[in-house]
Amino acid sequence: MKSFVIVLSCVVACCLAAPQGPRDPNEVQLVRYVNNQDQDQDGGYQFTYELSDGQIRSETGALKDVGEERVIVVQGAYTFVGPDGLIYWVNYTADENG
Repeated sequence: MKSFVIVLSCVVACCLAAPQGPRDPNEVQLVRYVNNQDQDQDGGYQFTYELSDGQIRSETGALKDVGEERVIVVQGAYTFVGPDGLIYWVNYTADENG
């Protein structure tokens, strides 16, 4: 009986936590997502996502031998729509030099 009450409580909690009613039209939605995590087994990754508010982010990471150490080199870019309505792009690189 005790386990029945626990299971019933969990079901009720899940039902109450579920979103109610239609979504807010201003809510940002995921439009596209691609994740190519470690496809070639070298420890690298690549992902891209796009949101309904115009944000886009894409990033690639790969392991690189630097002397006796292995470091991860990351390159990517993201874009967003600023408060002024303009689209801004930011490109970045993070490697053994910072």
